[in-house]
Amino acid sequence: MVEKPSMRAVPVVDLRQSERIPATISIGLVVESEAFKVEHQASTIDFSVRGAKVQTPFALLPGETVEIITMGDSRHAISARVVWAHRVGTDLWSLSGLAFLDTLPA
Repeated sequence: MVEKPSMRAVPVVDLRQSERIPATISIGLVVESEAFKVEHQASTIDFSVRGAKVQTPFALLPGETVEIITMGDSRHAISARVVWAHRVGTDLWSLSGLAFLDTLPA
């Protein structure tokens, strides 16, 4: 007789390498194509020293490289790679996970 696997609850384990900090911050995202660069408005949902979750009014594609532009008196550009992306509901809004290609400035 074959024994059925147990249906016990498995604890959820967060496998992230660094702690996420919830923060809604207005940013610009520069998306580059072969012909041109376009800066779009976006906002963070959370971030860590390794990446960020962002909300955008346009679709990003996994594997795509973008520049995150910080707003304010001194604008900084941070290169990132889109790790995952999906649409939110039936709207055009999209959530994406970005991995920083460089470490964050201190």
